[in-house]
Amino acid sequence: MYHGTRSRLEAGARKEIIVRMPPLSKVTVLILDDNPLVLKLGRALLEREGCTVLTASSWIEFNHVLAGNTPDIIFLDVNLPSIKGNRLSEVLKSQSNKKDIPIVLISDLPEKSLEEMFPSSGANAWMRKPLTRDKMLDMITKYVPAV
Repeated sequence: MYHGTRSRLEAGARKEIIVRMPPLSKVTVLILDDNPLVLKLGRALLEREGCTVLTASSWIEFNHVLAGNTPDIIFLDVNLPSIKGNRLSEVLKSQSNKKDIPIVLISDLPEKSLEEMFPSSGANAWMRKPLTRDKMLDMITKYVPAV
């Protein structure tokens, strides 16, 4: 479990790199995905690290969760049945009270498709599924300011 810093050794080097990251017990993550297995995996990976994890499986549920919470970061599935995640990201970034929340698009689409839709989405980043602890923590480290 991380506690405010993360370190790693570069391959072939003896120099340690310290990456400052927020105490994960203070980070609230919202994951929107229509696949219950993705939600369960994301929750398990991040709760194990101390994060508070909110999940939603539909646009309606997402709106209810977001109305009562202000997450530090949102992981947003691109292929939702009712609205495409890249379009939802664009809408959220246009709202003054939501525009500063980092958004990471997640998808199993080919990398080229994600690269094409990303610029117009307003999202901060994208990543391919499957969700992994390291990929999610890298996004949190990069986009959630130290608390």
